[in-house]
Amino acid sequence: MKGISFDFSNKRVLITGAGGHLGRAIAEGFSHAGARLVLHGHSLTESFMEFANGLSGDSVILQADLEIPADIKKMFQNIRENPGGLDILINNAALQLVAPLGKIASEDWDRMLAVNLRAPHLCTREFLGLQKNGVERAIINISSIEGENPAVNHSHYDASKGGLIQYTRAAALELGPKGIRVNSVSPGLIDTPGLDEIWPDGVSRYLSAAPLGRLVSTEDVVQAVLFLSSPAAGNITGINLRVDGGVGVTTGY
Repeated sequence: MKGISFDFSNKRVLITGAGGHLGRAIAEGFSHAGARLVLHGHSLTESFMEFANGLSGDSVILQADLEIPADIKKMFQNIRENPGGLDILINNAALQLVAPLGKIASEDWDRMLAVNLRAPHLCTREFLGLQKNGVERAIINISSIEGENPAVNHSHYDASKGGLIQYTRAAALELGPKGIRVNSVSPGLIDTPGLDEIWPDGVSRYLSAAPLGRLVSTEDVVQAVLFLSSPAAGNITGINLRVDGGVGVTTGY
């Protein structure tokens, strides 16, 4: 990946949802920067395993259903059994279901909150148990611009991402004295393959609204994550960094 100048040699990083489009890009970014990776996937598909095994270094690959607290606990138990602790936690895994507010099933609401908000909390809590005395550590929560600017038919998703932003601030307040920085990154509309064909109207409106006039690339998000995880952001905690081409300063799109 071009443009990366961060060094995470001797740092161990857990990335949840590493099998997704953004998760893979984050994993590649940390791999190129020398980190030792712990990659979580909801399911260990052949494609995901091939991707993970193709990264530099010996990646630890773990499966867990983040809706299930016992699975999260088991995942971290596996991490404990691999020496080296954990320096950085990237809470990236998420669900994004779409439904009108009046038609959201209770189970879908619960699933959304379980994966998008409860799981980052449980991972954060387990991360604390891997404390390295005297070593500063970092947590990055992947939120969304919808955590601040809601979208139609996304009320449960928006609520979960808004909650994650506030949770990030609360965690930063409590964990700072422990030497743990906590920040969130909120991407705008990420340019994924075929997006302009699936949602041409949305892409057109976003491009018209964004002051920088382009969609968000995965590399844009990766660079923000690497920065906030690095010593370059050593005195930054409790912020939500929007990576959105400036859409946040407009009246909407």
